[in-house]
Amino acid sequence: RSTLFTYFVLALARLSYPFELEWMEGGSVVQVQRILDGQALYVTPSLTFVPFIYSPFYFYVSSLFAHVTGNGFLPLRLVSFVSSLGCFALIFMIVHRRTSSVYASFMASGLYAATFRLSGSWFDLARVDSLSLFLLLAGIFTFDSPRRLTRTVASPLLLFLSFFTKQTALIVAVCLLVTALVTRRRLERYWFPLIFSLLLLGSFLIMNTLTGGWYKHYVLDLPAEHDMDYRMVVRFLTTDVGQLSIALCVAAVPILRLGAARSSTPDRNIQDVLVFGGLFLASLLSRIHVGGYENVLMPVYAGIAIYFGIGFAASLKVMGRDAPVESVLVLAVALQFVVLFYWPGEEIPSAMDRRQGERLEQLVSGFKGEVYMSDHPWYLGMLGRATQAHRMAVKDLVRSPGFGQWGEILGQDMVAEVKEKRYEAFILDAEDYEMQLPGFKTNYMLVESNLSENVFHPVTGLDRRPTLLYVRRIVKQNGAAPAATPGP
Repeated sequence: RSTLFTYFVLALARLSYPFELEWMEGGSVVQVQRILDGQALYVTPSLTFVPFIYSPFYFYVSSLFAHVTGNGFLPLRLVSFVSSLGCFALIFMIVHRRTSSVYASFMASGLYAATFRLSGSWFDLARVDSLSLFLLLAGIFTFDSPRRLTRTVASPLLLFLSFFTKQTALIVAVCLLVTALVTRRRLERYWFPLIFSLLLLGSFLIMNTLTGGWYKHYVLDLPAEHDMDYRMVVRFLTTDVGQLSIALCVAAVPILRLGAARSSTPDRNIQDVLVFGGLFLASLLSRIHVGGYENVLMPVYAGIAIYFGIGFAASLKVMGRDAPVESVLVLAVALQFVVLFYWPGEEIPSAMDRRQGERLEQLVSGFKGEVYMSDHPWYLGMLGRATQAHRMAVKDLVRSPGFGQWGEILGQDMVAEVKEKRYEAFILDAEDYEMQLPGFKTNYMLVESNLSENVFHPVTGLDRRPTLLYVRRIVKQNGAAPAATPGP
């Protein structure tokens, strides 16, 4: 229970923080703003906007919250926070349905909560992951419902919505489709995959038609073209999953039909292997993608937590009144929670971070002209300024072989903007490609190289923060040397 309470308090403390906890949060808020403004997400790439390579459901759900709270980090984090609580509840419900043990169910939910830091401190961020996992677990839970309509309609619908939030859910959905084909009765066997397939195909045709084909390019083609780093397989097995070795051993009881789990039916064993295998593969395949961060581990950690709870209850049942053996199990589980301990204070931005963010706002507000800050576009949006395409979205585009021409087009557009001195100032996180553009250093002067003053670090993800300030040079009419635009 303490891990659940710790996360709850920590998330509440971070919920209203007015700046980024992770450097791509701002890009998510910009996408929600486009929905609020009635603009499409999947459009021709431009310096103004390039969407992230995710399905759209999270952004549409967040826009509903934003209608109530106003747009910003708060509504998006609320969606993730509520979704994370839903994940805890669903893990509890899945385990309780199998074991009837409140204690084992709480242990399972608590174990998943304890992986908060291992998962990149991601549960409550303005990112798609928690909503996708919540819908995925809901699909797994309803797959076992005693009601046929829920099993055959609600489950595939929830699995589809999980995919419509983040594409990696498709791996688990396919595993459940196989489970349905192998273990279900004749009519039910086909209704489940039929409904899921219709939803998947129908949504693709509608979205792709409405966006002139850009939906397919961003959601399917771009992710498929990313490079793989197969060295991450070793890290995944030894470090990412290895840190839950004790829990994984307990989880093996139901998955491998050890001990009391031998009384389970063959169909149940097939389902357990496929469900856990799907969650495992969803995390592994995402982890080996170049740039795959710790947040992609959330599905496998949820799977370990579920089967840990089931295995823990089964192990206690087998041990019966053998107190010494039971004590060894309890001590081993306690050790697992000790291994997962983290210091919550490190996950909360400091007062100095907040003050530095406020100073950054004042800096941007002081410029009369347009400011370029593609690493953190919502810092402009929150001040009512024009935003640019998020750097990560542009990077995803240009590093894909099939979209290289768009990198060239955007590069040419950027050269033209620099030549015309469109921007009064550039605020960059680090030395980047803009500085290498023809005419950049002729037209812009570096006036600050430590803009964030060694604070304002994001609490998770890449350590990206505003660092360099370049301002537009002005040429004096008397032929004197060019000077910088007066600062704010």
